[in-house]
Amino acid sequence: MNYQLGNRLVRLLHAGSESAKIAIAVQPILDGLADKIGDTCFLTRLVGHKVVSIAWAAPSGGLRSYVVPGHSLDPNIAASAKAILAFQTPEIIEKALSEPLPKLTEHSKTDRIQIEAEYEGARIRRYATCWSEMESGVGAIAVPVPLPSIGIMYSIGTAGLIDRMLRRTEQQTADILNAAVDAIARGLRLASVRTRETDAVQF
Repeated sequence: MNYQLGNRLVRLLHAGSESAKIAIAVQPILDGLADKIGDTCFLTRLVGHKVVSIAWAAPSGGLRSYVVPGHSLDPNIAASAKAILAFQTPEIIEKALSEPLPKLTEHSKTDRIQIEAEYEGARIRRYATCWSEMESGVGAIAVPVPLPSIGIMYSIGTAGLIDRMLRRTEQQTADILNAAVDAIARGLRLASVRTRETDAVQF
């Protein structure tokens, strides 16, 4: 007899997957993406109602990183957080936005209506943005990473100086990121399987 894990349990397994295994699985993809785009690229994950950075890659040119693994990303500011939260249940969105929302620059949005409008835009376009909202002169674009039977718990994005990022349109950058989504999804599924196998051996 075959058994299949329920959607909620699969989501919990991903939420509990070791960050190191995930980073190892997706690092080659992020490295290639960073070289192609020419700016820092990164992966983020939903944990509860918070979005946390998991892995990042800088292009071979050695430009600085704007994302540090393990840090929580603000739901009203970070493109990667918007790209995930836009597709969550009203309950998760409510929890995420009920906490104090930082205003790091004059462009940071703290008004609930404006933030929800950004989420709606992300759902329609399938990408989210952050222009001078986290740091003046720095921008980011992120796209959701859907997984079968799980939904959207991850996003991949790129961040850098706005002057550099505007050498392409938002849509062009989003298209490059979206082209890597399937490969990232395969890496995430592999990391999840390895985590379950390790847990089973330990048990």
